[in-house]
Amino acid sequence: MIFNMWYNMSRVNSRHRKIQLRDMDFLNCVVYIVYIERNVHYNMKAYVILHGQTDFDAEGRIIGNSDPSLNDTGREQAKNAAEELKSKGIDMILSSPQLRTMETAEIIADTLGFDKSKITKGLKLYERAFGDLEGKLISEVDMFALSSWFGNAATPNGETVKDTANRVIAYMNNMVKIFRTKTMLLIVPEHVYKVLFWFFNGLPELGKEHEVKTDNCLIHEFDTENIPPEIKDYAPAADLPADDSGGGADDASRLLSQSEIDALIADLMNSK
Repeated sequence: MIFNMWYNMSRVNSRHRKIQLRDMDFLNCVVYIVYIERNVHYNMKAYVILHGQTDFDAEGRIIGNSDPSLNDTGREQAKNAAEELKSKGIDMILSSPQLRTMETAEIIADTLGFDKSKITKGLKLYERAFGDLEGKLISEVDMFALSSWFGNAATPNGETVKDTANRVIAYMNNMVKIFRTKTMLLIVPEHVYKVLFWFFNGLPELGKEHEVKTDNCLIHEFDTENIPPEIKDYAPAADLPADDSGGGADDASRLLSQSEIDALIADLMNSK
């Protein structure tokens, strides 16, 4: 079957006419990554945690894209989470780009003996922007209205729930295709965690989108084997705005170019 798929592809794309039968390992990567189909069997295991506590958390403030560091409690929480993760066989650590998530990731990496320079910074996993409300007390804001999946509420200069979901779900769809056999630890802020919960379990039902809750450094285990069909088809990457951060190797919230796919395949082959 693999050969037949290769033969049909090679007739369409002259680039692949040069592939020889001896390159079957490379060919398998192409088949399963470049020409991945909807019924692909995903095997990636993911452990997802919310970053350690910050003073904003302790005071009940909206963090959003503010960038507070961990407090002493948060650093201790990260160390405790790392102890629990020692037996999980983590292959890679993926963190949101904010200071609080990167600090958590580095503390965990130290405890696990993981090279901190190899922590992947997910450019599209930054927290939902709450604009003018960032830094305000949650008790002063109608967060229920702002957090409704089915509404379209956004704060001034902020994002809606679906704005956040568009970039996070598209990003993750690419990540599970590329790193489908890895055991990944994701360290993220609160509203990105909620979207990841929906990614692994399906989009929320009306009135139930507020039921997704977690706590700082609480570990959640997810299996990507049965990602719901509506998630695989969600938020076409080509429809998303360009990454204004300058891009990067991990900017998977858009369709990957052929050169980027070639580079990823080469990395996979070299790591075998």
